[in-house]
Amino acid sequence: MEEPTMVEMILNKLNKNENLTYDEAKQLFTDIFNNKVTSDQLDDIISTLGLKKETPSEIAGIIDAISEYASKSNNNETTLNNKGLRKDYSNSLNF
Repeated sequence: MEEPTMVEMILNKLNKNENLTYDEAKQLFTDIFNNKVTSDQLDDIISTLGLKKETPSEIAGIIDAISEYASKSNNNETTLNNKGLRKDYSNSLNF
């Protein structure tokens, strides 16, 4: 039997309503931005995160992952790349 992936281990924690560490949250969103999660896994991630209260560590990890994918606009303001988390193809980030 194969070892579970990091995403699968994190999903198991979320399904048990357990909090993620900073590193787990950052890795999870890094994997999302790098298209290393399946559509079904993304559905589960969004659903389980929506059911539990976010912790400061989770929020910090997510923000740091997002900031690595931010780019500078022409007026030097930080903007996010179009990496939508919703399946409506609106290119939006929703937490």
